[in-house]
Amino acid sequence: MSQKSTSDRAMQEYLTALLEEEQPSALDRMARAPVEQLLANVAPEKPAPEKPLVTEKSQASVPTPIATAPAPVAQTPQQASAPQQAPAPQKVETPPPPPQLPDTMAEYREEAFQALFFKVAGLNLAVPLKSLGGIHKWERPKPLFGKPKWYLGIMPSREEQLNVVDSARWVMPEKYTAELAESLKYQYLVMLSDSHWGLACESLVNTQTLQPSEIQWRQPHANHAGKRPWLAGIVKEKMCALLNVEAMIEMLNQGMDNSETNGGEADHEQR
Repeated sequence: MSQKSTSDRAMQEYLTALLEEEQPSALDRMARAPVEQLLANVAPEKPAPEKPLVTEKSQASVPTPIATAPAPVAQTPQQASAPQQAPAPQKVETPPPPPQLPDTMAEYREEAFQALFFKVAGLNLAVPLKSLGGIHKWERPKPLFGKPKWYLGIMPSREEQLNVVDSARWVMPEKYTAELAESLKYQYLVMLSDSHWGLACESLVNTQTLQPSEIQWRQPHANHAGKRPWLAGIVKEKMCALLNVEAMIEMLNQGMDNSETNGGEADHEQR
């Protein structure tokens, strides 16, 4: 088996693993169960009555109390005629469910669409042309202090300042090594929609029309974004990750990368 076919199979397994990790686990379902359902499975423990500590000395020295009838309490006519009302039962309020997240890729599941394919560190990525904000030739970005490691800096373009994302580090942080960083040769900047975010890429492959049936879609979650909201699905025949551009822009605005989609904060370093 050639080295290329081995590398392609490894990349296919990696992409498939990304999708499989998106499936909700039993622990996730338990965490999302209603509070009252969890409380119903727990029987409350009744505390044992406390017994007074009585010694022989104290028992002998304490006289036996003489029972006396309580003094009658005078009632007004209104109090005597008013019926006794039982206390109202207390209502247990459960927190409202989280809001339904919009499915920004719904239209692409219904009809064919065109996508741009590009390559980063051996990984094929695709972005729908409707979400493509443009392509720029690579210029060395100017780094900024106090930014995440995946933020390469700003690239001037006319009167705009473009934010450059180290795509290999952002998408595959667990595979990013010093050797991989040295081998990267970025040539273009693929802009995301009308934002100022751009993905550094090594080569542009082509544009192609995709049918919804050609894609193994990421299953949308009802009440949360999942681990990788940026991953819309996998183009099966091309071993290619299809990007959810709107979700990726939101993550970039929050300073998050692929390893921080569970609520972690961005890792910053001083450059």
